[in-house]
Amino acid sequence: MDRHDRTSVSPEPGDEKMPKEVHLEEAAPDIVVPPTGEQSQSEKKLVRKTDFVVCMMFGLSYFFAYLDRGAIGNARIMGLQQDLGLSDDRFFNCILIFFIGYAVFEGPAFYLIRVFHAPTVYAISALVFGVSALLTAYAKTYAHLLVLRLFMGFGEATVQTGFVYVSLWYRREEMSVRASYLFAFTPIAGAISGLIAYGVNRSLEGAGGHRAWQWLFIIEGAATMIWAFVIWVVLPEIPEKELAKKRPLWFKDPEERRLIEQVLGAKVQFWQIKTAIKDIKVWIMAFIAATHATGLTGFSIFLPTFIHAFGVPPLVTQLYTIIPYGVAFISLIAVTRISDRLVVRFIPMLIVTGVAIIGFIIILAQTRPAVGIFASSVVTAAVYPGVAIVSGWIPSSNAGYTKRAAATWITQIFCQAFSILASRIYNKPPRFFKGHGVLLGFFILTFILLILMTYLMKRHNQEKDTLAAELDARGERNPDESKSLEELCDHHPSYRYLY
Repeated sequence: MDRHDRTSVSPEPGDEKMPKEVHLEEAAPDIVVPPTGEQSQSEKKLVRKTDFVVCMMFGLSYFFAYLDRGAIGNARIMGLQQDLGLSDDRFFNCILIFFIGYAVFEGPAFYLIRVFHAPTVYAISALVFGVSALLTAYAKTYAHLLVLRLFMGFGEATVQTGFVYVSLWYRREEMSVRASYLFAFTPIAGAISGLIAYGVNRSLEGAGGHRAWQWLFIIEGAATMIWAFVIWVVLPEIPEKELAKKRPLWFKDPEERRLIEQVLGAKVQFWQIKTAIKDIKVWIMAFIAATHATGLTGFSIFLPTFIHAFGVPPLVTQLYTIIPYGVAFISLIAVTRISDRLVVRFIPMLIVTGVAIIGFIIILAQTRPAVGIFASSVVTAAVYPGVAIVSGWIPSSNAGYTKRAAATWITQIFCQAFSILASRIYNKPPRFFKGHGVLLGFFILTFILLILMTYLMKRHNQEKDTLAAELDARGERNPDESKSLEELCDHHPSYRYLY
């Protein structure tokens, strides 16, 4: 059981000051919070170490995943499409099939990391998409590229389960900023990819008999393969298995292991999948997440094409892609940090959704390259923090490991379906009116759904507060208090939604 899935904790022998009962608002997934609500130095040290080991590892995994998946957009304006003799439809099919592989494999991936050795599962997945990226340099036909993009989707699907893995180590209210740690690496990946593309285009065109776009895939794919080995060696297991290790790499201190011990107990519960499917909030949040993710995915893959369509020369286009990614990085850190400090999700999400709407309106109305790049920066400044916040909001709004995993999987199915749609609607250059117009409509609907979902969460909390007050007035206790979140999921009387 993770820190936020435990409603009662037995005190350690001889620890008279440990509270006999720690409720959801007082307890973190793997840290027992003292009655004062303040974390001890040992707990703070553990959180800092977990940030370094867990968040850093997955942040860099996201970096390499987005580096490899987005390289095809840079490679397109470097000659890949022409060299392989692809029509626009065939090129967009190669974009599309990545998301099909992603959607198909992510569900099984949640089960794999729970049952098998998680570092090995993540390392193999990184190796798969790294090898796929490297071999893309040697693709000669449409069929070659399709197969490689499909396997890249298989590999990257497992990385996305990192949000559920990370959520096992933190308080619910801490997840927003941890999501920002992970996603902060994605705009960096876009900017670095632009720099690499610019460098190889200037210096490696024709070197060793390879085109510049081939060198782009060779360099990025080889780097990912090296990273796969690092994951296998360094990444810790899920908390319960990490505690069972006799010779752990990171968490050796007895006090740290005592704190981590609070996570024990969460198992795969298949009935929770049905609970997730029946929860309307899961579907609403999936649509919200998919809208922001489609904006992020569309711009991460098509941004070089968008900027080139503004009339910017191909080589300079690679450098100009850095501008929107730089803005996105700053916005992501600032917005998620505010969201985490204030422990609010609804207001920041409503704001960034509104900003995205404004950005798409400007893009549709613009006629000058400078305005187009500015509008692209506005959109990226909105969708990157939006994806980060909602990615942390989903696991923290679903109690029970399997329900949380199922909700995340449903969300990812939406995200990949929307991304497939993006690969089909962004096919009318140079202005891409259809693609931008459809996403504008999605963001307007998302704005409305955010209000509806927050209303449902608030009503849910109020109903539990009312029942608790009535029982308290009669001097009674809810019999379900003694049960765990693994047994009751969101229906536990101590569970409250964060919004």
